[in-house]
Amino acid sequence: MKRIYGLFFVLYFNVSLAAQNNWTLQKERDGIKISNRPSPTSSFNDVRVELDLPGNIDQLAGILLDVNKYTEWAYATRKSELIRQLGPGKLIYYSEIEVPWPATDRYFYALFELIKDPGGRSMQVVSSSVSYEAPAPKDLVKVPYSKGSWVVTQKSKKSIHVDYILELNPGGSLPAWILNLFSSKGPMETFENIRTKMKLLNPANEY
Repeated sequence: MKRIYGLFFVLYFNVSLAAQNNWTLQKERDGIKISNRPSPTSSFNDVRVELDLPGNIDQLAGILLDVNKYTEWAYATRKSELIRQLGPGKLIYYSEIEVPWPATDRYFYALFELIKDPGGRSMQVVSSSVSYEAPAPKDLVKVPYSKGSWVVTQKSKKSIHVDYILELNPGGSLPAWILNLFSSKGPMETFENIRTKMKLLNPANEY
């Protein structure tokens, strides 16, 4: 069973890496690299974030699995709550995103899946928007498509490497300046916040 599980992870990992091409570096600050590429299906460019973090894979997994606390670190997230636990590392959650006026705030339901390789040296996380039978929130626009993919590897005993890709169709029409906020400022602030959380878990860790 472990061999099958390991093979699945390797294949999934390699497919993810093969898809990471045609990126243009947009911003780099304090070791955080943000790149983008045109999306074939959305006015919002795909976004890629690369960085190293102190600590280990289990610590980051704990942060990502605690969906009720996404408001503490995920850019513009005003509400996030667990809807249904489907199993270890698998759940459905609900999120609301604040969008500057005059645009309308967004919401989505997402299926979250976290898979670690048997040796504990790498982790794959995918969070994809899903349809969910529930009353639509008033005065909010549903996000038609969102997919966040994480490839996390244990770089050393004291640090991990994160390669994150966001594919998004925010729905409706949004001014270019708002799209720029979510493709540049948003990812930078999000991962700065995650790094702060990881540093708090590893106060004496130089990585």
